[in-house]
Amino acid sequence: NHPTREELEGLMLGGISPQRDRAVIMHLLGGCEACIRVLLPYVPPSFLPKGLEIPPPPFRPEDYDAPIDRAFALFGMERPSNRTPEEIKRESLHLLTVGGLAALGDAPPELSGISLFEALLERSWALRHEDPIQMVQLARAAAVQATRFDEGEIGTKEAADLRCRAWTELANAYRVADELDRAEEAIILAVESFNQGTLDPLLGARYFTVFASQQAARRRFDLAGETLTIVASAYRRQGDHHLAGRAVIMRSIFVGYSGDAEAAVQGIQQGLRSIDDRREPTLVFAALQSQIRFLMDSGKFNHALWALDSLKQRNLDINGRINVLKLRWLEGQIHVGLKELDVAEQALREVKQGFEEAGLGFKAALAGLELGAVWFQQGNFDDAEQIVLECADVFLALDIRRELVASLLMVRKAAESRHLSFTTLQKVIDLLHKEERSPRATPPEEP
Repeated sequence: NHPTREELEGLMLGGISPQRDRAVIMHLLGGCEACIRVLLPYVPPSFLPKGLEIPPPPFRPEDYDAPIDRAFALFGMERPSNRTPEEIKRESLHLLTVGGLAALGDAPPELSGISLFEALLERSWALRHEDPIQMVQLARAAAVQATRFDEGEIGTKEAADLRCRAWTELANAYRVADELDRAEEAIILAVESFNQGTLDPLLGARYFTVFASQQAARRRFDLAGETLTIVASAYRRQGDHHLAGRAVIMRSIFVGYSGDAEAAVQGIQQGLRSIDDRREPTLVFAALQSQIRFLMDSGKFNHALWALDSLKQRNLDINGRINVLKLRWLEGQIHVGLKELDVAEQALREVKQGFEEAGLGFKAALAGLELGAVWFQQGNFDDAEQIVLECADVFLALDIRRELVASLLMVRKAAESRHLSFTTLQKVIDLLHKEERSPRATPPEEP
């Protein structure tokens, strides 16, 4: 059966089920002219295979809002070019950075092939923290393009390797976007392609890294940890001790998520010994943040304060107001643990305001509840109950899990009736912290 127009458009925009997603791709790869022609009016002629003639595309403003219409340029064939592959990749990356997939519609015909494929994956990865939806779109475009490479030109096994890379990165993008069912579908396609390829050990290590992150997102921490042990060994055999160290750090963070905070602290320290700060300062920053949190979970607040001071002294190139706020937040939480409530209050006020200004409602409301808990301990019950009511309303307006909704409704009712206890408030704060730090909400950095 032919896919519908909606399914064709949903191929890259994520509007269809994983099962139909795969079926539509396979249908198009079968060369169905009728379905391809549904999209032809919106594809630049220079990007199409030779011999296909199409009428001039009608001008419709809404067409420029749908990146999928331009993304089908990826079905084009490579043309001779005087530019080097690196130059093609660089220009493709620039277009994708400026205008996303839609920018490819006006691109010169030589911007195609493996260089464009590499640019799609690189740009997709760069968007992991700021735009998960576009991250998915670009990875999907790369996956579709990978299925069109000429095996006669690049080799059957090499083409399979490219497909494995594309499906692996698409699986990771889906995980970041919290589409875990789609992520599992893509990771199955990735391993199928891997087995058809050259069995490159570095490609395999990348596959297993993404697989481990998916298992952690499902809270299968034991399997994730075992997988990352394999990844670390693979990178050591290839002589890349930095990536081996990053795998050890990821494994240790998952150990912490499973409840063994002390083992997590030791494992992160072990992994950091292999890490090059200059190569990946954001990884070091994320690892040390996690280590500080696990020290607090272990009740070692003095050690956590010392670790925080050490992190600040490293002068890592972390850039951004949000990272500065995260450090200030840790500082406030440590001082709460040390019962230095006046210092903690000032820090939490600044953090709450900063997250509000940045539009990070969940984090701002969580810092607000922590501030309320500080006021509660200081005997300022009226202000504590008022901020709990305000922050509970913020959480209830967000798309959060039903279990959390029930807890927030309970604490809101208690504050409203003036029967809120510090113990109840702290339990809800702990639940929200667990959610905020979960691997689905804040996945660790990856290679």
